[in-house]
Amino acid sequence: MTKKDDLYKKALKDFDVKLDRRLTLSQLQDQITRLEKEKKDPKKEIPKLKPKRVRNVITGNEFDYHELFAGDPDLQVIEWEE
Repeated sequence: MTKKDDLYKKALKDFDVKLDRRLTLSQLQDQITRLEKEKKDPKKEIPKLKPKRVRNVITGNEFDYHELFAGDPDLQVIEWEE
């Protein structure tokens, strides 16, 4: 077994992440060190924001947001809520 295989198995076992075996050994080692660092210091989760008020960019009308409006390119979010 090669060192790359060992790193691949370690990442799979410890972090449940599949690494790309085509990368060089140094790149794989760098990814392992990043995974170890992230495991020690997890990122703070940013609260998901939902649109509260939107504006129609064509007409200029403003109104409360509803899930039915998701993906409408004519709407611009002007106010957010958590």
